[in-house]
Amino acid sequence: MAAPAAHPLYLLAEERRGEFDGWRADRALADIRKRLERSGSVAVHGYRAGECDVQAIAAAIETPSLFGARTLIVVRGVESLDERSQERLTAALEFQAPQVTVAIVSRGGDMRRRFFARCRQLATRIPVDHPRAGEMRGFADAFARERGCELDEAARELLLECVGRDLLLLASELDKLAAAVTSRAVGVDDVRRITAPGREHGNFEVADAFCARDAAAATRLLACALDEGAQPVAVIGALAASLKPLVAGAELVARGRSVDEAVRELALAPYQRFACQRGLRAYRASELRRAYSELADIDLAAKSGGDGRALLELWLLRACRPAPRSSASPRPS
Repeated sequence: MAAPAAHPLYLLAEERRGEFDGWRADRALADIRKRLERSGSVAVHGYRAGECDVQAIAAAIETPSLFGARTLIVVRGVESLDERSQERLTAALEFQAPQVTVAIVSRGGDMRRRFFARCRQLATRIPVDHPRAGEMRGFADAFARERGCELDEAARELLLECVGRDLLLLASELDKLAAAVTSRAVGVDDVRRITAPGREHGNFEVADAFCARDAAAATRLLACALDEGAQPVAVIGALAASLKPLVAGAELVARGRSVDEAVRELALAPYQRFACQRGLRAYRASELRRAYSELADIDLAAKSGGDGRALLELWLLRACRPAPRSSASPRPS
């Protein structure tokens, strides 16, 4: 039986703006290529729209192969082009050669613009968002099995705090863990020891300094983390993971629980408890809610091309500045 005909145009983009996941995009492209190869060999050509001649991309889309061979053209970065350049590619899609399959990979594209609106009409749409937080455990376990290793529960939770919801980062860290730990299940100490130093700073020390309301230490450690290779989105994910139980605990404290009672009620992992206690004594619930909301905005801005480093530095300075004396209130202990 002949393989089903492939769709000539694909749009790989996030449904939730700012949630683009590189691993899912790469997996989708591999699946498209595999489907095309059922009918024979495929030539693959990749273009980054902001770094090459748009006329060359358009010509590749419009030009039939002399020998009838199938071609897969992968175009990234169209969202960075001006309106005129996007219009040229829109016109090329109307004259797409029959042997050519086009995959548009867009990170943060404005779907209201004419090019993307036309893609949405013509293309098979493939969402490539980050998984939701509740799905990450399944991905961690599946990636570990693929690499022939096993994560104990505490190690998995700590690893996910380190990587947030970035599947490429998760796969990379599991490659390191699988290579280093071969005779037993991966434990918390392995994650602490093997995770890149920049991520250790980003996921433990910066969060701890935030919980202590120490702006100088937090910004210094953030600089160390980023200079050593940590990505801003990974640091944001770690800070969000620390803030979420803090917000919940602060609400309990505001309703009359002591700090220790709130921490027990949250059922935190042992390595989270001390930092959470410090944070609940250092911040009011309103401050933590505002910081969490602002961090979500920074996450979106960083994933949409903003300067994640500068945004994080400003956020830490704002969030950690001392509360005004007139509004300070004693913390229940």
